[in-house]
Amino acid sequence: MKKPKILFVLPSFVIGGAEIKALNILKSLSAFETLLLSHKNIKEFFLSLEIPIFFFEGEFYNNPNILSPKNIWSYIKSVKKVTVGEKPDIIFGMMQSGGFFVTLAHDLFFLKGFPIMTVEGNISGYFKAIHRRPSLQEKLVLRYSFQRARGIVVPSEGVKNDLIMNYGVAGDKITIIYNGFDLNSIREHGRSAIPFEKDCPWIITACRLDSQKDFQTLLQSFKIVRDTIRSKLFIVGEGELRENITQMASDLKISEDVVLTGFQHNPFSFISKADVFVLSSLFEGFANVIVEAMALGVPVISTDCPSGPAEIIKDGENGFLVPIGNAERIASICTLLLQDEDLRAYIKDNGSRRADSFSLTKMAEQYNSYFMHLLER
Repeated sequence: MKKPKILFVLPSFVIGGAEIKALNILKSLSAFETLLLSHKNIKEFFLSLEIPIFFFEGEFYNNPNILSPKNIWSYIKSVKKVTVGEKPDIIFGMMQSGGFFVTLAHDLFFLKGFPIMTVEGNISGYFKAIHRRPSLQEKLVLRYSFQRARGIVVPSEGVKNDLIMNYGVAGDKITIIYNGFDLNSIREHGRSAIPFEKDCPWIITACRLDSQKDFQTLLQSFKIVRDTIRSKLFIVGEGELRENITQMASDLKISEDVVLTGFQHNPFSFISKADVFVLSSLFEGFANVIVEAMALGVPVISTDCPSGPAEIIKDGENGFLVPIGNAERIASICTLLLQDEDLRAYIKDNGSRRADSFSLTKMAEQYNSYFMHLLER
């Protein structure tokens, strides 16, 4: 019997959380024939799948605005070309941009196949964090995509509620599928050595260095901790705020104890060596790194931001939730965890068990069921 066919549309130039999630889903859809449409520069990341991979046609680097008329036309033409040639039963747009290109191409070119999309983050939280309202173009793109998609998959209850309350999306159109993780692989990678000698407790975070994270609060909290306990703060990741973070650390006179590692192909080898993990996000969709740190046996402190952390962490039981911007609260919990070995062990054990509930197998089963249900309906 011929398997149903799904085309994944992933308009990404770099590898991040959504791309890793796409790889994991593509690995897991045993009941379907899968195809991928993306950019050439991330091709190697998906080669292990041994599935047909197609590429967007256009000079995107010459016009980095993903929603410029030229880019939109290039994207939807590519969706049309692959869809007409391959005839997928489902066209699955990853993230808001992928969803927009899929729904627009579907409508303009009368394509067959269900147009489905994901929303990976809390949209209202994003605009609040950057201190502006969505532009008219952004509002129109979001409204059009949400109305025209046959289904929307989100990674948390918080993202679903945001779409319903602030963007008028019908609740029965939205399906929550929590992100799943290859926990054995994460733990195995965590055993790798790193080029640092540990001579004091480590506090760590791992993320892209951008405005989604409140680095000012993170650094201020670390200064409070370091004034009490000799310790180091490791920041794993790269991004446009690197220089700002370096300057903030200098201003706070903590530079010698703040280590910016840059991008790491294996961040788990760093996270696993830490005593406390801190996530100072202003918004999230799910917050994958919380589960990853828990899986590695590192106690987690996270801001109670929209959305995701509160759906993973039960405060005081398997981790800690703190208000956004509260450096004193982060510092006090860090200090407590570093001084109380019994508490650290309790949180570590409960966190590891909590991580086990976000398995790759569970996510795969839910996606397989979701796609099958769409085709039956």
